[in-house]
Amino acid sequence: MKIQKTSWCLLIICGLLISQIHAHDYCEVLQKGLMFYKANRAGRLPDDDIPWRGNSVLTDASPGSSPDANGDGNLSGGYFDAGDGVKFGLPMAYSMTMLAWSFIEYESNIETCGLTDLYLETIKYGTDYLIAAHIGENEMVAQVGDGNLDHSYWGPPETMTMERPVFTINAANPGTEIACESAAALAAASIAFKKSNPEYSATCLTHAKQLQSFGDTYRGVYSDVVTNAKTFYNSWSGYKDDLVWGGLWLYRATQDETYLTAAKSNYATFGIGASAQGNSHDWDNKGPGAILLLHQLTGEATYKNDFESWLKYWKPGGGITYTPGGLAWIRQWGPARYAATSAFLSAVYGGTENVAFTKSQIDYMLGDNPNKQSFVVGYGPNSPINPHHRAAHHSTTNDINNPVNNLYLLTGALVGGPGQDDSYVDDRSDYIKNEVATDYNAGFVGALAALVDPTSTSVPTTAPTESPTTTPTEVPTETPTTAPTETPTTAPTETPTTAPTETPTTAPTETPTTAPTETPTTAPTETPTTAPTETPTEAPTTAPTEAPAASLNIYKDGLQSNFQDWSWGEHNLNDVSVIQGGNTKSISFTPKNWGALFFGCNQCIDTDKYKSVEFYINGGQNGGQIVDLSMVKNSAKTGTTKVITVPANTWTKVSATFAELGVNGKCDGLWIQDTKGDQSTLYVDSIRVVA
Repeated sequence: MKIQKTSWCLLIICGLLISQIHAHDYCEVLQKGLMFYKANRAGRLPDDDIPWRGNSVLTDASPGSSPDANGDGNLSGGYFDAGDGVKFGLPMAYSMTMLAWSFIEYESNIETCGLTDLYLETIKYGTDYLIAAHIGENEMVAQVGDGNLDHSYWGPPETMTMERPVFTINAANPGTEIACESAAALAAASIAFKKSNPEYSATCLTHAKQLQSFGDTYRGVYSDVVTNAKTFYNSWSGYKDDLVWGGLWLYRATQDETYLTAAKSNYATFGIGASAQGNSHDWDNKGPGAILLLHQLTGEATYKNDFESWLKYWKPGGGITYTPGGLAWIRQWGPARYAATSAFLSAVYGGTENVAFTKSQIDYMLGDNPNKQSFVVGYGPNSPINPHHRAAHHSTTNDINNPVNNLYLLTGALVGGPGQDDSYVDDRSDYIKNEVATDYNAGFVGALAALVDPTSTSVPTTAPTESPTTTPTEVPTETPTTAPTETPTTAPTETPTTAPTETPTTAPTETPTTAPTETPTTAPTETPTTAPTETPTEAPTTAPTEAPAASLNIYKDGLQSNFQDWSWGEHNLNDVSVIQGGNTKSISFTPKNWGALFFGCNQCIDTDKYKSVEFYINGGQNGGQIVDLSMVKNSAKTGTTKVITVPANTWTKVSATFAELGVNGKCDGLWIQDTKGDQSTLYVDSIRVVA
């Protein structure tokens, strides 16, 4: 206990010393963080604050609806979830809830910055969409756009031409997570708009009540209905946390005790307090936030104790991994997003020590770290210029590598963040570290609002006028062309939505909170907030220190040796249709949209002790699939790749030395990735590393 206390005191002292050297203008960063949302708007844009963005997806509409006076569909607005062109309902609603919550908590700070109008405008652009998507009392549009089709294209939204199907939930096909998170967003928005726009506030509340009733009455996991979302934003935690979360926001908005009674009962019945421990608050898992709300609303000791237990885990010595530079690092996919959101919750809970934690995490992201590396585009030292974002990159050739640097600066976007060792490379094809998403910025913006000094200078709410650094420019240098018709020649670089927020255009668009919970816009876009059955809720354990056996099994009739499944794309770890030798099951994998099998365990493969990796692969009836084998180190694909052409109907042994793969030291796993965009199912078995 004394050691933990000492560590925490040192962190506070270091933070105070750093703050004296480099005081950040949190108003400035807050304004930039909000401007990121303008860069992710869909539909007919009401302004040109982001001059390189134009109108897009104007025909998005629910079945049977009528176009507006401009001829636009009723679902043309809203936000794209990350760097792609899909409107995923769950992360969008979550992002609006979090933005509204931070506005409610820190309205005076936001006013001090002169950002009230921009803040409310940002929320309303999302809640307008949620209201439009609520097409019947017990019916809602959960997603617009096919993640797989969308992620096979690498270009700006203005030039997309693919089909954009509409996926709905209703009484017969329920999706409690979407309904209750949307209820939470609209209830929170009703509070935020109560003074400035009472009529809109009332409209939000009416929809919120109906949606919470819908989600509660007709219960079901949304991703079991909207199966297209599974690869990108699968509901790993289920709907129980969302029922509590939505009910609490309805109580806060209405003071109707019925909502609070139900939320408290569900909290106890579903074990929300216990399931939140050692985990992140994110688009998938609302448990930590629900605990905090219950504490705020009731003051009862149970919720106070549960929240303090959760928060203790995030502090030094509490259980979470810290990078050498001081970032609370819960998992590799988008760790900055999780730390920022935890920093926001810590600030809301309050107290000198907790606000010091908030400041330490946010300042790390702004560049106060050993590498002097900012993780916010357009702010601080060495700030990123190549986030995984199709519009900012602006390729006109459907190629993630052309041009070399993003044409436009995605100002204010929080990128995924560093590896566990503080390492980071500004590489848009590395969606794990360079994904950006609306849910990433939601907690980050809230933490910034909390840190604002009430005496700080106001920041204009218009788009920044400064020119981007290096290559990207704020003004378009060319007019977008139409979407190319040919198949991409390189994997898209879009990232998946926690945890991993926010199927990849090249990789998943998000990371699971313990396993990816969604697919990248090119890479997974997000991660689960509670451990899916295949992913850890905290950093995987490290490899044993004793001398290795002759081999280390990664997969044989199931994952072994602490390895976790962080794959994205269509796969099954328990396939029994094609089995090798005397085994009972194998892995089936359909390589398309640059999906990948990714089996990881923090530093579990010591290439100084083991010399090669081997496994068996079978091309099934068709064969001829072409996939890449590579190793993963410090949360990124590393070394060189081995190209594998898979024969049909036969088990073929694949072996590659680590020297051949160009790696040394300790690695975090292996990666078998699609290279062509649309191939038939293959099978993999008996994966191991050999001394």
